[in-house]
Amino acid sequence: MKKARIRRENRTAGAYLAPALLFIFVFMIYPLIYAGVLSFFQWTGVSAKTFVRFENFSRLLGDQYFWQALLNNISVAGAAVIFQVFAGMIIAYILVRVAGKASKIYLFLYLVPMVVSEICIGLLWGFIYNPYFGLINAMLRGIGLESLTLGWLGNAMTAFPAVINTMNFTYLGLYVLLFVNSIQNMPETVFDAAKIDGANGIKSFFHIVIPMIWESISSTILLAIISSFKTFSLVFVLTNGGPNHRSEVLSTYLYKMGFNSFQMGYASTIGFVQMLLTALAGVVVLSFMGKKRTEQI
Repeated sequence: MKKARIRRENRTAGAYLAPALLFIFVFMIYPLIYAGVLSFFQWTGVSAKTFVRFENFSRLLGDQYFWQALLNNISVAGAAVIFQVFAGMIIAYILVRVAGKASKIYLFLYLVPMVVSEICIGLLWGFIYNPYFGLINAMLRGIGLESLTLGWLGNAMTAFPAVINTMNFTYLGLYVLLFVNSIQNMPETVFDAAKIDGANGIKSFFHIVIPMIWESISSTILLAIISSFKTFSLVFVLTNGGPNHRSEVLSTYLYKMGFNSFQMGYASTIGFVQMLLTALAGVVVLSFMGKKRTEQI
């Protein structure tokens, strides 16, 4: 009787899960498999597919623009960990432990970019960086530093840092929100005990907050790195990878190869390698964070 009930419950659970599993397979797993298969072919999207074995992968290894895009993605990930995750954690601690009632106002301001489309944010910052009527150059002219004005998005030295700055502005609020929630869930008695022992705010942050929310830190770092390897919209709107591929990332390079040059096979190779690198980065981060967690215990 009990076994029959368990089988019936399993069938019911399977019926509820089937649509979600089908959706995941059709729109996530199958495209990944198809991209992996297509990476062994030369295809324009309309022509017959030509099997070229590992030619696309060989080409990838010698493609300087691919390596430039990969290096930029790694730079984006590093900037995200420092200026979004760690900065978000510090800001969250200040909002929860120092700002008091005003913290809700500040938190709202940090969250505003999250509810605005990335395309709109890209266009907004495009105006800010504009060399003729942009806010940055206008301020420099206003204080007599016209010699420092630049075409920020058209200059090979400043285009990519400008894009990273825009990303930090856009995504910082997300990590502030995540850490605010984690810190607020910490028991107040822990901070009271720290005060009795003479620990100030800085010591409490490093010796109490960080160890107690280490799981949240691990998750947010993983989220930041994965998101960094998938970034597309802001780069596409602000610079489209220019000038001369200096701000190129893997997603924009993939897009150009696939939809501008119609090299679908090569674009699939880029996408497949991008997926593998993202998965590898995730495994490395989880392994490192798990080891650090074990050391803390």
